[in-house]
Amino acid sequence: MSTRRERAKAPTAQLNKQIEPMAKVAKKVNQRQEKLANFLIDVAKYVLTGVIIASLFKEMTDKLSLYLLGMSIVFAALWVGLRISSKTKD
Repeated sequence: MSTRRERAKAPTAQLNKQIEPMAKVAKKVNQRQEKLANFLIDVAKYVLTGVIIASLFKEMTDKLSLYLLGMSIVFAALWVGLRISSKTKD
């Protein structure tokens, strides 16, 4: 005969077997989100660098549109990247 404790442990062990695959999936999702966050932060850095380098050329006719478009891309990519990054840290 099994004791009361052994009977109580049986559903817990079965539940742990069900939760284990879900934990692996959650870990993969977090890793993908972290990679995406890092990618977006890198994109923001590269666009900012490109805007700065492009502004050094004297033959540019419309620098204002370059600054506006470049900064909007930088802020959008940085904002999304940091939002995703803060969610994966939790």
